[in-house]
Amino acid sequence: MKKLFIHHALFRLLSPLFSGTLVYLLILLINNNIGQVQESFLGQELYVCIGLAYVIQEYARLSLLVFERIGGSISFLAHLLLQIITSIGVCVLLVSLSMYLYFNYVLGYTPNARELLIFNSLFALITLIYVLLYKSHQFLYMVNTERINREVEAKKGIEADFAHFKKGINPRLLFESLEAILVIMKTEPEEAESLSDHFSAVYRYLLSKRVNELVPVSEEVEILKDHIKLFNHLPYRKVELRLADLKDSWTVPGSFLMLTEKIIRSTIPSESKRLKLNIDDKEDRIEFHYETEEVLNGGLDSSGLKDINRSYSFYSDRDIQLSEGVSYKTIKLPKLQLHESSHP
Repeated sequence: MKKLFIHHALFRLLSPLFSGTLVYLLILLINNNIGQVQESFLGQELYVCIGLAYVIQEYARLSLLVFERIGGSISFLAHLLLQIITSIGVCVLLVSLSMYLYFNYVLGYTPNARELLIFNSLFALITLIYVLLYKSHQFLYMVNTERINREVEAKKGIEADFAHFKKGINPRLLFESLEAILVIMKTEPEEAESLSDHFSAVYRYLLSKRVNELVPVSEEVEILKDHIKLFNHLPYRKVELRLADLKDSWTVPGSFLMLTEKIIRSTIPSESKRLKLNIDDKEDRIEFHYETEEVLNGGLDSSGLKDINRSYSFYSDRDIQLSEGVSYKTIKLPKLQLHESSHP
């Protein structure tokens, strides 16, 4: 919590001067001795009040620090009442002890009950103001922090919804596919029809599977074939997909498509050379293996897998791993089993 101004050195130095002077003037007013102000304003009693103000305000500040560390399971109101009662009680003891010492050893007589009541009331009021000032600041901090946390959570929810929306729509691929269809349909209508079939299949899958937590790998692979055929019509490196016999397992919807797109977009386009993408089945993972000829700016690294990794983290304790050699990269996706999903 931001440091309250009562803890600042300048306030601690100057505040008792004003509060002690105020207490002195109030005592004169209560005792009908206001005329003494003109006679001996800078008298001994004023210095005693200022000195006592220093003691009480430093004690009050210390009590705030002590009670700040005393939390427990008690409510805010109970904590406030306990702090007020304790702080004022100790303040009364300090003021009474100080007055007894001053009156006995300096003035030479014992203070009466009325004098103790006046001093204790005024300095107890100062302590009460300190406590209430601090607790009001603390309460406002709690309320504002709660509101900020709600705003942060709402922002995260909106960002997550937008990311999920973009994941399902993939506007970049959408516009590129539509542009390719517009170009091809003028010269090769049949090819444009084939392209539109792949396009519609991919987007039907993306939109229909948004509500599913997991899907079978076999289902994801089938739509991956349409996805790669769609990309092969675009001005990127042409992709040759080599699939192993993938055993029954589950995956996050669209993860194969997203990963393949990241691989394709991070590879230098070429009309003469194909990108050979191998998908192999291992004991506990599925591996995407390919030879790398990456673009100079925007190559695929671990940071580029954060969104996929985040999706997988809900269903597996294992992270998606990226390993690379001199001329190849391998991305390892953990296999997900049916019992790890709430998929119907």
